[in-house]
Amino acid sequence: MILRLICFWWLCAAISCDTIETNKYRDVFVNQSTGTQLEAIGVELDPHFLSQNVTRSDGSTAADWHYVVDRVKMMKIDKFRVMVLPHWYEPVNDNSDPHSSDPGKFTFDSQEMESLYKVLDLAQEEKMDVCIVLWGCPVYVSLLDPDYADVKTCFMADPDKEGWITGPVDYDEWAENFSMLIRYLIEERGYSCVNEITPMNEPDGGPLLTSDQYIEMVEILDARFKKDKLREKVRFNLSDNTDTRTFYLKDCAEHLPGIADIFNSHTYIFGYDTPNSEIFDWEKENVNIAAGAGKKHLVGEFGSDQCVSASRQRDIDRYDRGVLMTRLVLNFLNAGAAGVSYWSLIDQYYSKNANYQQMQQLGLWKYVKKAYIADSTYSHIKTDYEVRPQYYSYGLLTRFVEPGAEIYPLNLNEDFAIGTAFKDQTGKWSYLFANATDKSKFIAVHNKAANGKFKLFRYEKKFLPCLDEPIQAAESIRVNSHQLKVEIRANSVLLCRQE
Repeated sequence: MILRLICFWWLCAAISCDTIETNKYRDVFVNQSTGTQLEAIGVELDPHFLSQNVTRSDGSTAADWHYVVDRVKMMKIDKFRVMVLPHWYEPVNDNSDPHSSDPGKFTFDSQEMESLYKVLDLAQEEKMDVCIVLWGCPVYVSLLDPDYADVKTCFMADPDKEGWITGPVDYDEWAENFSMLIRYLIEERGYSCVNEITPMNEPDGGPLLTSDQYIEMVEILDARFKKDKLREKVRFNLSDNTDTRTFYLKDCAEHLPGIADIFNSHTYIFGYDTPNSEIFDWEKENVNIAAGAGKKHLVGEFGSDQCVSASRQRDIDRYDRGVLMTRLVLNFLNAGAAGVSYWSLIDQYYSKNANYQQMQQLGLWKYVKKAYIADSTYSHIKTDYEVRPQYYSYGLLTRFVEPGAEIYPLNLNEDFAIGTAFKDQTGKWSYLFANATDKSKFIAVHNKAANGKFKLFRYEKKFLPCLDEPIQAAESIRVNSHQLKVEIRANSVLLCRQE
């Protein structure tokens, strides 16, 4: 009798434990896609390394370019957003007639342009897409070629505007300048990777151009590209507005639906205390505005809200920034974005004569250690071109979330944890989660279309790879009854990839 009671108690305890184990998993379902296929998970790579950094004589060399090449290949990055300035190839106006160009006056062999070609060579080799952004018209110019030492400002700059850059004073000259650039890159150098343009970075800032002026400029640019038989070779990625000036996107969507191929906006207003709903709602509004013009929307630049200046964010070296950046991306994609581009790939100077405070330090990895000698972080830097933690987390996105993927939001009902399912063009599934809370989340993903085993890749502070090696699979688990049960550990990112 006693033995029977013991067996009964043991059986009850076992059933109770199994019930508790089962109940701790929250059910989430792969149901409705956003209806938008992913275009790309991209990065900004502005072409200054060889022209403005190697020429500083502070320790970097042309051979160091291999860090960019090797890491871009390891990360499998699909798209570059690339800055170009008009005086790099037209330091002085070729002539007074913007409708009749003098090719001999363009300096496509300048050092600045040669630095650009290295970026495009890499993109071409890796079959990437490139968006060329003609930034604007700098008020202060310093070219590397001594023959142009007397050129101190872009000839199209507006002398009545404050700031380092302005919109063009002559839209026809601007259109000629941009058309000559794209013609040369595509037709002369054969860069098929160049398939998208953005005319001006953040034109609403200042503003460089009012929305009415921007719309007029784009209409003239569109006509010029059609005249030069370039329009079908590149998409027009328009608006490029900053996060709080949604009116600019609305104006562009209303007046440029027949010219725009896609719209984009930038954001640096979301941080560690921002709930998912606020991030999602911001991008959902953008997506809806673009949809009103029959177009998709991208997030063309993003970072955290910890901005000190245009070149610094206080959290850049923090491990949990990697969790935040993933959470931002998943919110954007869940809201219907067609893609994202992180600012930016590398730390670098944008001018060889710039001081330390002007170095762009928002990269996935650092510049040469020597450059940071006056910084409080210097003693913690171990090597030149040292990667930051978010290099590993963003690599999970670029390596496994591929162009053409269908996007399925996963409803976790959490403010600071989020998930998304992706179905690639081969039918394979990936689930990506970011948990910014201090407790594990136990999730049972229900997906009738996914069977077999999944590899798990974890971004966790204690287990980051050495040097620049990408995160490897930590374990493999099997789908059971169309469910994949996973633990998303506190303050971590988890990617599950179907084998």
